[in-house]
Amino acid sequence: MSAFVIRVLAPSDLDAYRALRQRGFGEHPEAFTSDAAEEAAKPPAEIAKRLERDSSRPHDAVFGAFDGELLVGVCGIDVDMRAKVRHKGHVFGLYVPAEHAGHGVGGALIAKVVEHASSRLALRQLVLTVTAGDSAARRVYERAGFAACGREPDAIRVGARGYDKITMVLFLPAARAPRSRPPENA
Repeated sequence: MSAFVIRVLAPSDLDAYRALRQRGFGEHPEAFTSDAAEEAAKPPAEIAKRLERDSSRPHDAVFGAFDGELLVGVCGIDVDMRAKVRHKGHVFGLYVPAEHAGHGVGGALIAKVVEHASSRLALRQLVLTVTAGDSAARRVYERAGFAACGREPDAIRVGARGYDKITMVLFLPAARAPRSRPPENA
């Protein structure tokens, strides 16, 4: 594989993004919370919203890794803007097809998401889930600095089989800054 370029996906990347996600859902249904059939039934405009830049949600982005014009990996971040949780970014949808795996694409995508999140001073941490037993994905996250902080049994079901999800967290530089002390009576 030649050198790849990572950039924020735009609405013009919708077809490639949608096709790559569908492939991931089909090949690894246990790795994603989204379901292939449900995603395929969504109108393209609904999926395109994820690729549109929205000034009210400056943290949200989907990154793509490109080998020339070919999309070879994706990973996104979104932030729930409710007051009590807007300090956390949620990493979602990391997928690199098998023929492009082993070339650092996944690690580079995660590094780009971390870099993006670190440039947003309001974000203090990133959170993600990985399917228990997916040691390759978990290693990518651990190399980026994520640490396991919990396990949800039977978090998703694919057919009759349940899969546990491991929650992982990465504290960003803003979280390591000195914090104000809580009031004595707290």
